[in-house]
Amino acid sequence: MLSMKFAVLALVLFASPAAVSGQTAASKVVGLIIELKAKVEMDGKEQQKSYDKYACWCEKTLGRKAADISNAKDTITEAQKTIEQKKGEIGAHTAEIAQLEKDIASNQRAQKDAEQLRAKTNGEYDTERTESEQCIGALEAAIGVMTGAGTGKFLQYRKEAEILSVVAGVRKVLHKDSVKDNMSDDDLRLMKHFVSSPMDFIQKSEKGMSAAQTGANPFGDYAPQSTQIQGRLKGMYDAFAADLEKDDAAEADAQKAHEELMATKKQELAVLQATLEKQKRQR
Repeated sequence: MLSMKFAVLALVLFASPAAVSGQTAASKVVGLIIELKAKVEMDGKEQQKSYDKYACWCEKTLGRKAADISNAKDTITEAQKTIEQKKGEIGAHTAEIAQLEKDIASNQRAQKDAEQLRAKTNGEYDTERTESEQCIGALEAAIGVMTGAGTGKFLQYRKEAEILSVVAGVRKVLHKDSVKDNMSDDDLRLMKHFVSSPMDFIQKSEKGMSAAQTGANPFGDYAPQSTQIQGRLKGMYDAFAADLEKDDAAEADAQKAHEELMATKKQELAVLQATLEKQKRQR
């Protein structure tokens, strides 16, 4: 289109009278126009080439960007799925961590409670054992004192102060509920009579018998009762000794069970703590 315009302009110039008289000037104009035409055409080709190159770049770029957008959408979708999955995993880890922390606290409380209970039980055992040993000692001393009551040597070698001292120990034994609950009423009355009036069982011969009677039977009617007292004391001694042996065995079993429980609890605690650390790292 641009070439046709330049051609028409050239014909007009050559056909006009002025063009005939001024042929040289017109020739120059035409030459310039031809050069301009050539330059314009060349510029047009360069511009077309640049346009084609840019259009090709745009087409390729648009295709690449479209692919990038599509890939980005897919990536976003996958990322959202991953985010949701990770949120779920974090939630699960958080819940498990909270449960593990509760389990650890519960385990530690259980250990503390077990230690306190063992200390309390052991303290009660120690107290009971001390009291039982004191009772056994008092009964053993009383048995030793009363053993010679059926012989003439008893009044010679057992002094009143010694008898009264062992009676005080037996009186304390009789105050224990375990003794009163396991003794018949007759035996309990007999023992109370003994601890309240011990001389009734050993001094009757001196008060109401002659020397000849004393030599033949130092304690008269009270000798059999003295033997009864010895029997009751021996029975109480055996009962305390048997109970103490049972208590010792029960204490040993309780201590063993406590040690096994604590070992189990400590092992459980170690596993819980290791699991907690792992969950925290994975969160």
